[in-house]
Amino acid sequence: MIDRGSDDDVKVGDVVVAPGGALAGRVTEVGPGTAKVVLLTDSGSTVIGQLTTNAATGQVVGQLGGVLIMQEIDASESVAAGDEVVTAGIELGSGVRSPFPKGLLIGQVVDVKRDANDVVQTAYLQPAAHLDKLEYLLVITDYQGGLPPIEDQPIDCSGGKTLPAGEQPCSSPAPAATPRPATAKPTTRP
Repeated sequence: MIDRGSDDDVKVGDVVVAPGGALAGRVTEVGPGTAKVVLLTDSGSTVIGQLTTNAATGQVVGQLGGVLIMQEIDASESVAAGDEVVTAGIELGSGVRSPFPKGLLIGQVVDVKRDANDVVQTAYLQPAAHLDKLEYLLVITDYQGGLPPIEDQPIDCSGGKTLPAGEQPCSSPAPAATPRPATAKPTTRP
């Protein structure tokens, strides 16, 4: 829990950063003066990570014990202990963006599991943030990630489809928005 909430413009989905710029997690519940943050090490946390050495990507999943698992890394990519992993910040167009901004430090590879017969490999990461000793956090309150609001999502009307009365009209994908610099507010844990 942090001691900032909706009174300070904190919203569900806001990205939370630890001192030094390392990713800590995301806001999942908000009250007027408090908010709940799910940390990277939570088993319900998933982030698309990218190796800084070769831009290979994979799903970074939390687990008990503090070590993160980076799964589904292409087996043809080189992964070694000491490699750093950052948020990939993938943008798919049509307003669909990663829920996390690009380039936030996630952690460092401490071990790699390869199977010669598999097309993917797995890396184990030490989180960059000391998630068990957090005192101060930054909450990024103006990053627009994830799916656009339902009313802004384009609908595919190809093939002669018609929409029921009252539904959103067909639209073409909007050009990607120009990212704005993110601002953050310091927060503390009670």
